[in-house]
Amino acid sequence: MKEGLEFSYDGIKSTDMGLINVKVGGGLFEEPFVAEKEIHEIKIRGNDKPYFQSVERSPLVFSLQFAFEDPYDHEKIRQVARWLDQDYYKPFFTTDNPDRIFYCLLHSSSTLIHNGAKEGYVEIEMRCDSPYSYSPQYTSEWYEIKDNPLIITETTQEDFQTGSLQNMIALPSGDLQLGTKKPTWGDIKQKKWGELKNAEYIAD
Repeated sequence: MKEGLEFSYDGIKSTDMGLINVKVGGGLFEEPFVAEKEIHEIKIRGNDKPYFQSVERSPLVFSLQFAFEDPYDHEKIRQVARWLDQDYYKPFFTTDNPDRIFYCLLHSSSTLIHNGAKEGYVEIEMRCDSPYSYSPQYTSEWYEIKDNPLIITETTQEDFQTGSLQNMIALPSGDLQLGTKKPTWGDIKQKKWGELKNAEYIAD
């Protein structure tokens, strides 16, 4: 995530704001691998082994360092601050990995480090709305159906009467009532197990 030079937040690219993603200092990149989680367990006196209850995952938190490509002024600082200081989670991704989207907002402290000549970089911490990242929305191709559509007609009482009733009685009012015959093991013991799937007996 941090190896990309550009990033996008709330639909605006960092390069449009005159910023690039950087890493100040030597060493390798560090970023969260998975979200932190808390294990909930119950301990009983006399038993050294706790009983597992559940796992509670925390939202992802990651830090960013980005530098101004050109010397900044007061207006540029305020513009960047308004862009990043949102009151709700906004989509964030790096151009190096656009298929991994985080919904996050500015969290905790933010620091401007500069040399006094209006050149420097900013360190911020972002907090996500969940322990997970998301993929972009994909839309499939448009398929045009040229064949005649399937027409399903309404089932009539005559169509219903052509069927068969298994252990049910059709009353003159049109209602159905369960029959008085209860299936027994003797009714089906002569059948093979493979035939029971389509057996005509109804269990009570």
